[in-house]
Amino acid sequence: MSTHSTDAARGDRGRATRGGVGYIARVEASDPASGTTAARRVPLSAVLRGRRGFFLVALLLAEFGAAMQGIAYSTILPLVAEDLDGFGLFGATLAAGNIAAVAMLALAPRLLGRFRPGVVLFAATVLYIAGAALAVFAPAMAWVLAGTVVRGVAAGLLAGVGMGAIGALYDEDERPRVFGLFSLVWLLPSFVGPALNAVVAEWAGWRWALAWPAILVLLARLLMGRYIGAIPWEPHRSSARPAVGLAVAGVLALGAAGSSAAGPWGIAAFVVGVLSAAAGISLFLARGSGAAAGRVLRCFALVCAAYFGVYELLSLTVVEGLGESVVWASVAISAALVAWSVVGLRPMPRARVDAVVVGTGLILASIVGMAAAVQLFPPSWALVVIIASAVLAGLGMGLSYPLLSSEPFTVSGGVPASTTGALVAFAETAGTAWAALVGGGLYSLAHASGLAARPSLFLVFLALGVVSMAAIVTAVRRRR
Repeated sequence: MSTHSTDAARGDRGRATRGGVGYIARVEASDPASGTTAARRVPLSAVLRGRRGFFLVALLLAEFGAAMQGIAYSTILPLVAEDLDGFGLFGATLAAGNIAAVAMLALAPRLLGRFRPGVVLFAATVLYIAGAALAVFAPAMAWVLAGTVVRGVAAGLLAGVGMGAIGALYDEDERPRVFGLFSLVWLLPSFVGPALNAVVAEWAGWRWALAWPAILVLLARLLMGRYIGAIPWEPHRSSARPAVGLAVAGVLALGAAGSSAAGPWGIAAFVVGVLSAAAGISLFLARGSGAAAGRVLRCFALVCAAYFGVYELLSLTVVEGLGESVVWASVAISAALVAWSVVGLRPMPRARVDAVVVGTGLILASIVGMAAAVQLFPPSWALVVIIASAVLAGLGMGLSYPLLSSEPFTVSGGVPASTTGALVAFAETAGTAWAALVGGGLYSLAHASGLAARPSLFLVFLALGVVSMAAIVTAVRRRR
């Protein structure tokens, strides 16, 4: 359809259609004093009003459920690997869900142009239930790995729908506000999720800790289906080339397999997978968007890689590196997420100093703190430094995420919102998968070679430091 409900076009936004897909035209308010443009103040009631507001609430609830489950997996996975004697597959399992999501997001622009959002949502929900069941009832680590793959496919489908919907329903000034709300959704899980999952795991076992959040996700997706008709949609062809994105998923899988194999061939496969995936991610994002949007998307992928590389390893660092309990691991994870949530509520798209550059610098500082903690400090002090560094990482992501996830829609040059949304989701997911492969894979290889936990983690944080420095460079250059 070429139009949508009137509530999605109120205020000073224009309405237009390009390439057979409706989108909301960019409108800015002039600032006579500076001669530049200034963002409109967007009240919360404006983005939650009408049918698009009801859909956004449903999407936020789905994000809440996914946050609870994602935190459960991050907190509990070391316990799962220990119980199932599966540390050899730890790196592969850590990366598998995002690798599967990358493969699906490579196809998402084509699928979202051919099938209505409601059809895609239904398929994603069925796959999610199957993947969650495989992990919960797993008799061996390989089953957890398989369930993670199936859930990753489902997550890729849903991410394409959600990002495209935000791009289609909200304008340039509103999108940072909307993405800031996702930070709010993570606030409660940040406080209670890790500790709650740790308590459930200690009391009832890790299977229950993985199972209960699935109910939240299912209910939220049913609610999304009730209001998904608010998304403007027409069939269209996407310029994104799925072959490159699928190749990225393939080399990520190669690297994950190499990280779990012994000997020089495993190391070679891991190195080839890491380097090839980095090149493929950059190429896919560049070909699917214009030059300006491509620069922002590559920056977004690197920032996500730097932050989530730290986040995914927090529990492993505390439990295996310091010998502390999973409860302290949950404290570190909560600290990172709470900092992100609080700062992300107030995005600063036109601050005097680029908030993205500042945020990326904070992530680098957190990685330096983590490396120092595992190499230089005794366990008691190391725990304090790790929690403080987790807060720095969260602050940096809170500054960067709302802006980088909304900027590609502004500079997309008329690319359909569904395509741009899928590319944003691909950048985040592929960057996260790549970082999980680098971090988890390096740790698995070091563990297999007999290296102790703390030196292994120091090696991992050195690699993530290089990633964060590359993120700073792209953040500075993205607006040129």
